[in-house]
Amino acid sequence: MYVEFHHRSEILHRTLREVEGIEVVVRDLATGPETPLRLTAAVTGDGCGRFHALVAEDPSVGELKLLEDGDLRRLYWIEAVPGTTDQRAYEAAIDSGGVYLQSRWDGEGWYTTMNYPDQECFRDYRQRIDDAGMEIEPTVVRVGRYLLSGGAFNLTEKQEAVLLEAIEGGYFEVPRGSTLGQIADRLSISEQAASERLRRAMESLARAAVTNTAEEGLVVDD
Repeated sequence: MYVEFHHRSEILHRTLREVEGIEVVVRDLATGPETPLRLTAAVTGDGCGRFHALVAEDPSVGELKLLEDGDLRRLYWIEAVPGTTDQRAYEAAIDSGGVYLQSRWDGEGWYTTMNYPDQECFRDYRQRIDDAGMEIEPTVVRVGRYLLSGGAFNLTEKQEAVLLEAIEGGYFEVPRGSTLGQIADRLSISEQAASERLRRAMESLARAAVTNTAEEGLVVDD
């Protein structure tokens, strides 16, 4: 099953609290019996410089490496300090059969996407992270779905339905196989509602694609 949930994090908390105008996406997490949580984070937006000025002094950061430097996009390798709640939560996820996909900072907290073998495994994870001291708020649960990428955050079931109908109806083909009005009729919604859901869905997909593209092809020498 595929799940998205909202939560808060100790890692980067002070830095993110003081910086506006950025988007942060974490796509890689790892830890071990003798190593703290390690992650790769892509930071984009007007606040990149401010983030860079503060992150090295963040009390949650044990070690930091700048992998890619740009005016509006920077890529970091971060090792957190040992023993954070996030590390215990990640270990609980692995123990419960979870597969981490991606996390995105939304200005107030984090949206994280993960896969689990089934509902029982996810329930086990929720019990484990409760014991670890982290609270989560599930926002999307797709039983029977197992995605292989981070997906698009905040893509609701209604937005997903419009996208699916648009694809199956040939809306994106040249020439178009259907109109927005026809999509709306098939879903029994107004054309305005169909247009708004489709635009929001496409924005989420575009943001995810741009972030993923920024991280693909990166070569880091040892």
